[in-house]
Amino acid sequence: MAGKKSKKSTASKIWTIVINTILILFILTGLLIVVSILPIKNNYRILAVMSGSMEPTIPTGALVVVKPVSEYKVDNIITFKSEQKKNDFTTHRLYSIETSDSGNVYITKGDANEEPDFERISENRVIGKQFYSIALLGYVIGYVKTLPGLLIIIIVPAVIIIYEEINKIKKEATKIIKNRRKNNKKLKKEKNGKNIKKT
Repeated sequence: MAGKKSKKSTASKIWTIVINTILILFILTGLLIVVSILPIKNNYRILAVMSGSMEPTIPTGALVVVKPVSEYKVDNIITFKSEQKKNDFTTHRLYSIETSDSGNVYITKGDANEEPDFERISENRVIGKQFYSIALLGYVIGYVKTLPGLLIIIIVPAVIIIYEEINKIKKEATKIIKNRRKNNKKLKKEKNGKNIKKT
């Protein structure tokens, strides 16, 4: 019986560690996404690629991490914002650079596209250079950036961790109370024993 109990307690401890690790990873991911959204100068951005224009280099549904650099060169993969839509971004390869009085103008091309993009990109529209990408994680990030997704990835794991910690505190408090009661009973018995001897 003791062997079974110890196996169960070891398995439950391992399971708890695994769950807590996953929850902490979820919370950290959520916090990284929140930090990437903040308007900090030269901040990195975590974005989701939802088109196949950069395949096979960056597949549809990939996560990309981009950061501003001092100079962009031909063949860099850059992310730039749309002129029309505020939160619409495109990640394409830098095909060529044209210089003008107002600064550099970038011509981009998707790896899967035969021709360069028609639109010319001004320097102020460039978000940054792509440093790495992770396949499929963009779908998760896309969802996490919505309010329900953010609540699920940060608040739900945090609530679960707090709930588990409260349960641990309750168990410890119960043990302390039981030990005190046992000690009190022992003291009473000892006192009663002494009283009986005296009489």
